[in-house]
Amino acid sequence: MQMESWVGAIEREWHQLRRADPTLDVEKFSRHVIAANKTGFLSPESLAAIANALLTSTLSHAPYLGRWLLERVGANRHPAWRTAMAISLVTPTGGEADFERGNAILEDVMKDETAEDRLRGLAAAALADSARLGRGMQVDVSRARSLYEQAIELGHKASAHNLGLFWERVWGAEDRSVVPDRTKAMQSYRRGGDDKRCQRRLEALR
Repeated sequence: MQMESWVGAIEREWHQLRRADPTLDVEKFSRHVIAANKTGFLSPESLAAIANALLTSTLSHAPYLGRWLLERVGANRHPAWRTAMAISLVTPTGGEADFERGNAILEDVMKDETAEDRLRGLAAAALADSARLGRGMQVDVSRARSLYEQAIELGHKASAHNLGLFWERVWGAEDRSVVPDRTKAMQSYRRGGDDKRCQRRLEALR
């Protein structure tokens, strides 16, 4: 493809992907993305967004191509790519799970000073899920709660929902040192801002 044609083709295919258009040739789209990335046409953030959209798409084979895309571009390079690959591995989406590898990548992203707070917050939230669910590690209620707190501080407002559920004791009953606390639960949900799940829990507690 010529450079001039990438703009129109990728933008058109991107919109098809977002609409879950069944006429989209996801394999062809992925090849276009690889070619554009090699010339520096796509920013790392744009490529990560495309990979994430493929991973979460309902279109046939799209999630597998999302992971394939990350593997081809080298998911160990940019923090956005590493985060997308890690979440694919622990979910699992687009292939078999590798919880230990995924968790290790998430921990590295959290420590990466070059990573944006948004990415570090997403990594913290995913690691918190792993600690809460025992996903590739022992269940650790205290660590999960702490990681959700960090995620919220880094801007991942959706983590306020799980933190609020902790204070309602919907999960975390293994930690007998903590008792249900309605006030702390409501405070947590308020930290979620416009998150609809938090708003619903707040209404239920009022």
